[in-house]
Amino acid sequence: MTSTGFPFDRDEMMRLGREGMEQTMRFYMTMNENLLKLADMQKDALSQANQRTVETLNKAYEEYQKNSRVAFSRMESLIHTALEHADPKTKAREK
Repeated sequence: MTSTGFPFDRDEMMRLGREGMEQTMRFYMTMNENLLKLADMQKDALSQANQRTVETLNKAYEEYQKNSRVAFSRMESLIHTALEHADPKTKAREK
Protein backbone atom coordinates (compact mmCIF):
# COMPACT_ATOMS: atom_id res chain seq x y z
CA MET A 1 0.00 0.00 0.00
CA THR A 2 1.02 3.53 -0.61
CA SER A 3 0.83 6.36 1.89
CA THR A 4 -2.55 7.34 0.37
CA GLY A 5 -4.07 3.98 1.23
CA PHE A 6 -4.37 2.69 -2.36
CA PRO A 7 -2.63 -0.53 -3.29
CA PHE A 8 0.19 0.00 -5.79
CA ASP A 9 1.21 -2.90 -8.00
CA ARG A 10 4.53 -1.98 -9.51
CA ASP A 11 4.52 -4.88 -11.98
CA GLU A 12 1.04 -3.97 -13.22
CA MET A 13 2.09 -0.35 -13.71
CA MET A 14 5.17 -1.49 -15.69
CA ARG A 15 3.02 -3.81 -17.81
CA LEU A 16 0.48 -1.07 -18.54
CA GLY A 17 3.25 1.42 -19.37
CA ARG A 18 4.98 -1.07 -21.69
CA GLU A 19 1.66 -1.97 -23.35
CA GLY A 20 0.86 1.71 -23.87
CA MET A 21 4.28 2.33 -25.42
CA GLU A 22 3.93 -0.70 -27.70
CA GLN A 23 0.50 0.41 -28.89
CA THR A 24 1.77 3.95 -29.43
CA MET A 25 4.76 2.60 -31.38
CA ARG A 26 2.48 0.39 -33.51
CA PHE A 27 0.23 3.36 -34.21
CA TYR A 28 3.11 5.57 -35.38
CA MET A 29 4.70 2.73 -37.37
CA THR A 30 1.38 2.12 -39.15
CA MET A 31 1.01 5.85 -39.79
CA ASN A 32 4.55 6.05 -41.21
CA GLU A 33 4.01 3.00 -43.42
CA ASN A 34 0.77 4.44 -44.78
CA LEU A 35 2.34 7.85 -45.36
CA LEU A 36 5.25 6.24 -47.21
CA LYS A 37 2.82 4.22 -49.36
CA LEU A 38 0.85 7.37 -50.11
CA ALA A 39 4.04 9.24 -51.03
CA ASP A 40 5.07 6.39 -53.36
CA MET A 41 1.66 6.40 -55.04
CA GLN A 42 1.86 10.16 -55.53
CA LYS A 43 5.41 9.86 -56.85
CA ASP A 44 4.31 7.22 -59.37
CA ALA A 45 1.33 9.33 -60.38
CA LEU A 46 3.55 12.37 -60.72
CA SER A 47 6.04 10.42 -62.78
CA GLN A 48 3.28 9.20 -65.07
CA ALA A 49 1.95 12.73 -65.41
CA ASN A 50 5.44 14.00 -66.20
CA GLN A 51 5.92 11.21 -68.72
CA ARG A 52 2.64 12.09 -70.44
CA THR A 53 3.67 15.74 -70.53
CA VAL A 54 7.03 14.89 -72.09
CA GLU A 55 5.30 12.66 -74.66
CA THR A 56 2.89 15.48 -75.49
CA LEU A 57 5.77 17.92 -75.90
CA ASN A 58 7.67 15.46 -78.11
CA LYS A 59 4.60 14.91 -80.31
CA ALA A 60 4.04 18.66 -80.57
CA TYR A 61 7.70 19.17 -81.55
CA GLU A 62 7.54 16.40 -84.18
CA GLU A 63 4.35 17.90 -85.57
CA TYR A 64 6.00 21.33 -85.65
CA GLN A 65 9.01 19.94 -87.54
CA LYS A 66 6.78 18.18 -90.06
CA ASN A 67 4.60 21.24 -90.61
CA SER A 68 7.57 23.60 -90.86
CA ARG A 69 9.28 21.34 -93.45
CA VAL A 70 6.10 21.31 -95.51
CA ALA A 71 5.66 25.07 -95.17
CA PHE A 72 9.27 25.85 -96.09
CA SER A 73 9.13 23.46 -99.02
CA ARG A 74 5.99 25.18 -100.34
CA MET A 75 7.51 28.59 -99.74
CA GLU A 76 10.69 27.58 -101.57
CA SER A 77 8.75 26.32 -104.59
CA LEU A 78 6.58 29.47 -104.62
CA ILE A 79 9.68 31.68 -104.50
CA HIS A 80 11.27 29.75 -107.39
CA THR A 81 8.05 30.01 -109.40
CA ALA A 82 7.70 33.72 -108.63
CA LEU A 83 11.32 34.40 -109.59
CA GLU A 84 10.94 32.53 -112.86
CA HIS A 85 7.82 34.47 -113.78
CA ALA A 86 9.06 37.82 -112.52
CA ASP A 87 12.39 37.87 -114.35
CA PRO A 88 12.54 36.04 -117.68
CA LYS A 89 16.27 36.86 -117.87
CA THR A 90 16.90 34.57 -114.86
CA LYS A 91 15.29 31.72 -116.75
CA ALA A 92 17.38 32.45 -119.82
CA ARG A 93 20.60 32.60 -117.74
CA GLU A 94 19.90 29.23 -116.16
CA LYS A 95 19.77 27.61 -119.63
